[in-house]
Amino acid sequence: MPGIRKFPIGGTHLPENKDLTTGSPIRALDPPARVVIPLKQHLGVPCKPIVSPGERVSVGQLIGANKEGLSARIHSSIRGTVTAIERHSMVDHSECDCVIIERDQNTDNQTPAPDSRTPIKGPDAPVPDADTVRERVEEAGIVGMGGAAFPTHVKLQVRKDTPIDSVIINGAECEPFITTDDRLMQERAAELFRGLEIIRITVGARTGYVACEINKPEAIKRIVEESARWPHLEAVRLDTRYPHGAEKHLVKAVLDREVPIRQLPMSVGVLVNNVQTAIAVTDAVDHGIAVTSRVLTVSGSVVSHPGNFQVPLGMSLGDLVAAAGGPAEDDYRLVVGGPMTGILTDDFSIPVTKSTSGVVLIRPGEYADRSAEVCIRCGRCVSVCPMYLQPNRITTFVRNDMTEEAEEFGVNDCILCGACSFVCPSRRPLLQWLREGKAKSAVLADDRRRRNPV
Repeated sequence: MPGIRKFPIGGTHLPENKDLTTGSPIRALDPPARVVIPLKQHLGVPCKPIVSPGERVSVGQLIGANKEGLSARIHSSIRGTVTAIERHSMVDHSECDCVIIERDQNTDNQTPAPDSRTPIKGPDAPVPDADTVRERVEEAGIVGMGGAAFPTHVKLQVRKDTPIDSVIINGAECEPFITTDDRLMQERAAELFRGLEIIRITVGARTGYVACEINKPEAIKRIVEESARWPHLEAVRLDTRYPHGAEKHLVKAVLDREVPIRQLPMSVGVLVNNVQTAIAVTDAVDHGIAVTSRVLTVSGSVVSHPGNFQVPLGMSLGDLVAAAGGPAEDDYRLVVGGPMTGILTDDFSIPVTKSTSGVVLIRPGEYADRSAEVCIRCGRCVSVCPMYLQPNRITTFVRNDMTEEAEEFGVNDCILCGACSFVCPSRRPLLQWLREGKAKSAVLADDRRRRNPV
């Protein structure tokens, strides 16, 4: 096995706080009394409902689809009755049409997780042809479950002008507190490698890799053991460094290939998938299981019983936090996702979706509310930026509504990792300003298109 790999420039080391849950086995939660299932849990256009109020549905039944654009199918996560289709608040402060389902009183046949006793196919098992794989992945509604939520069946459609020679499974999971992929690598390594093999053969790649940071020793042990069974697949150890989970930096660390600015890993012959996505591919292709639940971490200094849970999609944050014992203190901050890139909210009615990687409850002082202090020109934000940008200069342009200048200095190349905010001694909200800059740039781009239509 090769030595420890890392990307060369930028990044930082964070307080990990993973010890709270790295040893906690995944626990499947019982179906809640009510789920709110968004019809848009993916990048692209929303699904259209194909069920109506009053209709009874079963676990895994298709309830939303759209063939008119980039989309991913939506399935029921519980057995019950559709009571309404209505707008509901999402974690990004938007609203989305959702299918509301009330659970049957009898909880028999509620199956939020695949049966772990299902035989796992090994290295010698055949893989269906590429069209069949993509069809089954599409039917299952699989998306990138690391947060991007790009429909996986589309990602598996390789163009002739961009051949893929390598597939990387992103197990870096460098956000503090979150141990979702850590536990999946420990508990479902065989399904993970089977999913990687299916993806590798489907896209015509020669080699596949599972990359994991060395702060997950048990996960490293399992993927190294499992990789020995797969001739074309390899386990890779990464240094513990934020943000190794960013695609471009992962590709640089694993293969020493530089993904050009504003291009995807495909441009250098690489396809990157998340750990949970690869396992979902195995469940769909080998067993016909649709995505009706996902594994996520509930952690933080204020959680009574931190852990990793298999959660039915559409379960509310309130029900989820209650399953973890609820908050142990009255004053706390709730962050959906990790504390570096997650979103702060106080709305416990928000539903869990395919892209919800975790929920963190921490004390107000730990969240480190930011204020617009004066930049002392220390340059720390520049030294840690993994995209070789100057966050201090870009945010100055953003705050002065100089959007074109912010674009020239690379605001759209920022990956919003938050490393600059983390190291800023003046505690300036650089990540917030960079998000605002991207939003302003998108508005400006729309205005340009209207004024200069092709």
